[in-house]
Amino acid sequence: MPSTSLLEPIVYRWLKDVSASPPTNTTVLKHSSSYDDPIAPRPTKRSRSADMDSGVGVVSDDQETPRPAKRRRDFDGTFHFSPTPSSRSESTASVTSHKSGMLSPVKQIEALKDLERPVIFCDFNSVDADSERSDVAAMRTAAQMLAEGVGILEYADADIFNASIAELPDLDRMRLQRTWAKDTSKALYGSTPAIRDVANIVDEACVLNTSAGGAENEWNSDVQKPLLKLALATSRHAKVLSLHSVQSARIDPPALSNNNLPGRIIDYVICLKPDSTISNAYRTLRPLTANTNKSWNHITNTARDLPFAIHIETKSPMKSWTDGKPQIGIWIDAWLRRCELLWNDSRAPTAVMGKDWPAMPVLISQGHEWHMLVVTKTSERVTIREQIMIGSTRNVCDALKVVAVLHWLLNWAETVWRPWFLELIAGEEG
Repeated sequence: MPSTSLLEPIVYRWLKDVSASPPTNTTVLKHSSSYDDPIAPRPTKRSRSADMDSGVGVVSDDQETPRPAKRRRDFDGTFHFSPTPSSRSESTASVTSHKSGMLSPVKQIEALKDLERPVIFCDFNSVDADSERSDVAAMRTAAQMLAEGVGILEYADADIFNASIAELPDLDRMRLQRTWAKDTSKALYGSTPAIRDVANIVDEACVLNTSAGGAENEWNSDVQKPLLKLALATSRHAKVLSLHSVQSARIDPPALSNNNLPGRIIDYVICLKPDSTISNAYRTLRPLTANTNKSWNHITNTARDLPFAIHIETKSPMKSWTDGKPQIGIWIDAWLRRCELLWNDSRAPTAVMGKDWPAMPVLISQGHEWHMLVVTKTSERVTIREQIMIGSTRNVCDALKVVAVLHWLLNWAETVWRPWFLELIAGEEG
């Protein structure tokens, strides 16, 4: 090791060289990418919300690669890892979700089941479903027979009908020419639509079902709504019923049984066109509790003067029925609560409804496939029986089954639900 006396001349020469070197050119350094000026303002990091608002693509959190938790230094100088979201207790997460109204579909179903008057989903053959009710059995039997292809056609001239199906695939023609497919009594509900019109809808559905299955709005506009409109146009009751979209509707909050449940809506409703009795009663109808608008129904911004009769939810093939269940349950329960208020508003506070509510249909269209559910209501609960497959838009024969079931249900709306609704809004029991 060199002595201190030898180091002193070396240090002296180094200090002399440093003092003699030229000054640093800061202008050149500022243009260098590695220069960090402590005075100059730093660029602001663009927020995720700003990217989303501007339309810039943002990868959602659930798609990003997981990163380890950041370490933090405690006061004693020891490093600790921040707690991960999964370290919260399950009960805490559940309470937070419940309070925020962000219940999962499964939890929404459980919440409906826990209501003071629960909404229960069950099979038709369930022991607890009052399956012996005659109106439930009649609706189920009619839908099941039509879904089997029995009595779905009505025509006067066989030659004209056979010519209309000549261009269909062989299997479709064979099924439509079976003797049990024709029933003259079908004219009581509606007429068989033009085969070409049905085939066009089937063609659109088959195009949409290619690859990923098509978007929900495409199925709505190109397949499901056109089939509903075709069935209504060929129904015997086309002039007294109407089809309306409720996709932009908002459920009036007092109609919800549980404030923590989201106000979930469906897509379409078949409505009663007002007759003189309904129109006169609407003039004296009291506004809804939470809104200045009048409405026969549980929504306040569309079809307010048109009483609902049949409810239809449509989905793309990729959507889950697990999500559709609470959607139907919340919507139907809110609608029935509004119907109860209509009955109570025109009667004494001590009045008790002595008549049973009729069995009521709900339709679900998921891509090609169409199903029917049947709803019953008592003072104890609402029961939703699932589900009968009534047809499909995969071919013309199965699409005509859907039309035939719709004709039967449209007849129910006019001959069963309209009289019931008139008694509902009358001032006394019928």
